[in-house]
Amino acid sequence: MLILLAVLAAAVLALMTLKLARAVRESRAASAGYITFGGDDRYQARNVRRDVHDSVMMARVQLEMGEDEFEEVIARIQQNYLQWFERINAAIEHKPGGLAFEAPLEIHDARRPFTLADTPLLCRIVVYREEQVILLVGNHVYLGGYLLSQFVQLVFCSAVSRDVFPRNPYLPVATELMMLAFLGRHLLRSSRHRPPLYEDKAQISRFYLRRDLATIQAKAQALELNYLYVVIAQHVHMVMQRMNKTRLRVTLPASFADESSFNTVGAMLLDIDAAPDLDAMTRQVRRLIKRSQWQVSATNHIQRIFPTRRLSERARNVVDLTLTIVPQKTLPQNLLTKEMKSYEFTMGNIQYPVYAMAFIFEDHVHTSFMVNTPAFDAAQFTATDGAVPMELALTRASRRP
Repeated sequence: MLILLAVLAAAVLALMTLKLARAVRESRAASAGYITFGGDDRYQARNVRRDVHDSVMMARVQLEMGEDEFEEVIARIQQNYLQWFERINAAIEHKPGGLAFEAPLEIHDARRPFTLADTPLLCRIVVYREEQVILLVGNHVYLGGYLLSQFVQLVFCSAVSRDVFPRNPYLPVATELMMLAFLGRHLLRSSRHRPPLYEDKAQISRFYLRRDLATIQAKAQALELNYLYVVIAQHVHMVMQRMNKTRLRVTLPASFADESSFNTVGAMLLDIDAAPDLDAMTRQVRRLIKRSQWQVSATNHIQRIFPTRRLSERARNVVDLTLTIVPQKTLPQNLLTKEMKSYEFTMGNIQYPVYAMAFIFEDHVHTSFMVNTPAFDAAQFTATDGAVPMELALTRASRRP
């Protein structure tokens, strides 16, 4: 017992030392005007040129409004976004080869083919006046979901807030114990069958689904639960049915506000069983989240000090569904309510059988699904669930935005 306690104490001390070293590095970077990437700093600097296009993400918003109102949106993007881009651009310490990133903004009267260039990319907004389409292309290596949160504010809000998500508290010793518990639990997880992935990423299919938020909130009120539990349960239930499984291993990412690092995400890994109806599924989801919410803090701090791009390969091999819920309605001073026709999202390279990103904005839930397995019944997904195939893909060839 004493030996076990000594080993545990040594492990906690080692993690606390790594955390301190990380804090010193972030402090020095912040003093020099830079933002760090967490435990993957060296990876980012070494591989960004090679991986930049595999790490691209894209969001497309289509609006319906008068021409004058859309010009106001464009003016807001020009005023807010360009300043934001320069601030982020200046804060990145490791630029590939010292080359400048692609131009951050394009404005066109009519739609034209979009081409992903070979030059380094940070992020770019492309506006098409005639179709009232706004396209965001960003480098996931640098920005992650942080960019998507900021993007919504840059386009739809009168001001940009950095405090959209709560901060992740660090509790000495307690945080290290949570990290050790997560790592131990993850390493001891039993092997399981995961649906096969496509050999060619060109086979990845993408779907868009829009659902009324009022119906979801009514269901949540009847269950006396937060509506986010209903949103999560609906998505898990749909994917479980279309993959004909009685249990899904699901990753639920959660974001944090942080000024010193772009690694602002933690996650929960949940094993969710089939349920007789949505009510039972929602209650199960709530119970599992309440029981496992400690994993979010643990995983956030793990990726701050370890090179998690390598460690995450094991995680990808045991996950059926990654589901990200982004409640954009919490953003300050939204200027648009009924004008959003669609909000679609995709990434070029998906390493999970199914990846879903659900944006909750005003009165609808806009979900983009990326399906990377032949085990998913796409025909029933469109016929029964109402999903629509979308032509939002990322290649170097020209595509319709």
